[in-house]
Amino acid sequence: MAVKFSQFTTASALSDISYLVGYKGTDNVQIAPSLLAGTTYTLDVPSATTNINLAGSDSTNDAITLTGGTDITLTRTSASEITIASTASGDTYTLQAGAKAGSSVPLQLDAAAGTDSTVNLTEGTGITLTQNSATEVTIASAAGVTITKDQFTGNNSTTAFTLSTTPTGADNLNIFISVVYQNSKDSSGTANYTVAGTTLTFATAPPTTATNGIEVVITQ
Repeated sequence: MAVKFSQFTTASALSDISYLVGYKGTDNVQIAPSLLAGTTYTLDVPSATTNINLAGSDSTNDAITLTGGTDITLTRTSASEITIASTASGDTYTLQAGAKAGSSVPLQLDAAAGTDSTVNLTEGTGITLTQNSATEVTIASAAGVTITKDQFTGNNSTTAFTLSTTPTGADNLNIFISVVYQNSKDSSGTANYTVAGTTLTFATAPPTTATNGIEVVITQ
């Protein structure tokens, strides 16, 4: 008895079907379900390897080989797990101050296994460095104030006088003539005196004074 397609019993698995019906040209043909079953695959990690294996139901196998690079290890944990770990270890360093050589104290970075490095601390102007120990360096100021006093006698004609030391500049001078302080510039802003090396030159010759009546105080 003919049965409509809509009245067919629905199969729940391929194993419930003996044959499928198809056509070849105008002929009806039977199709075995086994012809429709594709290859299925399982993914696993074969024993004693770290390969990822694709095992087919048709007995074929395709493997991807995993290789550990530098400082990397691969371990087969189970048939479904590979552990990837790093074996890298960083270097360790010890920082210490070396003995002072000349005006420098070396800070030494001592590597446990790698290359050592050294940074030198060097004394600048007015600075002293003292290596107290391998872990302590004292940085101190060596600068101080130096005051020098020169005295001359004015004769109303001499304008240039030789100082006993070289001042940094005219601003480092305090000049007194007959106990009267001398401004470095006049009311118009013109310099009353200049200095070049150890030579002090007045724009106008100091008047005649008592002996040592001109006093020059150099502060630096």
